Amino acid sequence: MREDIERVAENTTIMAGIRNGITSAQGLKTSLEMGCSTYVVDTGSRQLVFHPKIYMSRNVNEARVLIGSANLTYGGLISNIEASILLTLDLSQSDDRAFVEELENQIEGMIAEFPDNVLHISDYTAIEDLLVSGRVIDENLVQGPTTSGSAIMRNLDSIPRMRLKTRSIAMPTVSPFQRVSGAQAANALVTPIGVLAPVRERLTLVWKSKPLTRRDLSIPLGENTNPTGSMLFKKGALENIDHRHYFRDEVFAHLDWQFDTAKGREHFERTEGRFQLVLRDVDYGVYSLRMSHNSLTDTKAYDQKNSMTQIHWGSVRELVGNEDLLERTLWLYRARFEADLFVIEID
Repeated sequence: MREDIERVAENTTIMAGIRNGITSAQGLKTSLEMGCSTYVVDTGSRQLVFHPKIYMSRNVNEARVLIGSANLTYGGLISNIEASILLTLDLSQSDDRAFVEELENQIEGMIAEFPDNVLHISDYTAIEDLLVSGRVIDENLVQGPTTSGSAIMRNLDSIPRMRLKTRSIAMPTVSPFQRVSGAQAANALVTPIGVLAPVRERLTLVWKSKPLTRRDLSIPLGENTNPTGSMLFKKGALENIDHRHYFRDEVFAHLDWQFDTAKGREHFERTEGRFQLVLRDVDYGVYSLRMSHNSLTDTKAYDQKNSMTQIHWGSVRELVGNEDLLERTLWLYRARFEADLFVIEID
């Protein structure tokens, strides 16, 4: 396939969505090596993905457009079961010509309308920046298997592998992406890229917030406003919980809670937990964060059903205190097989 593209590379444009756990540094590097004009589309959110699969070629007389489900990957083009439709368009016909022109105009219009999100990749350093920031993957880092569930009776799963009537093609070997500025990569990486995906399949969702506020993320409105540095665990988007007890007595019950010994603060319980922080589908590593719980149940705040438990942002305050995260949602997960590990995802 590479040889076919190289013959027309100087007239070829490739646009790939990123921040999706699929697009790789190696794929973008190959596009540049072939001489293609290369763009990436970064929506800034895992919940909003650039997802079309359109392949078009044309000359002065004819255009061919393939539209379907297949990604430009080994799985999409070789090993998966996909569905696509191929259109052959006569450019001497006004309807066919208008269809092709509209398709091209949509692509060009997106580049012009969203300059902050549709990025032209001109060199390897730009790809390295995407890799170091966690927005593309390194194909050489093999992720562990992710399961769709668990079972205790092996004999209930007797489905054989489908034997498709297609030609078998070996998957090409992948080389590590050679970084241009190793010092930059060493300073930027907190944990190996791609470590979250295998873990995420072993998590239990225990809380979902409403749209995050300045109070939640410790972002003050004015210079004279002191940031709180913490977030209250409120009811959020969950209906059937009493948030005054839920976090202390259920979500974090197994942690080592200790009463404060400071005078006048003896009713506060304190503990620490390990939290993996994921912002907009980028993994920023695992941090030890403090939590506190007000154990008093005879106060006005308790009667008004205010939050009794909060997390202190501490070492991640600069990461979460970003205005771009306002109005987004926070998901709190508990690892099923590591009792003291939690995941905070904001997207």
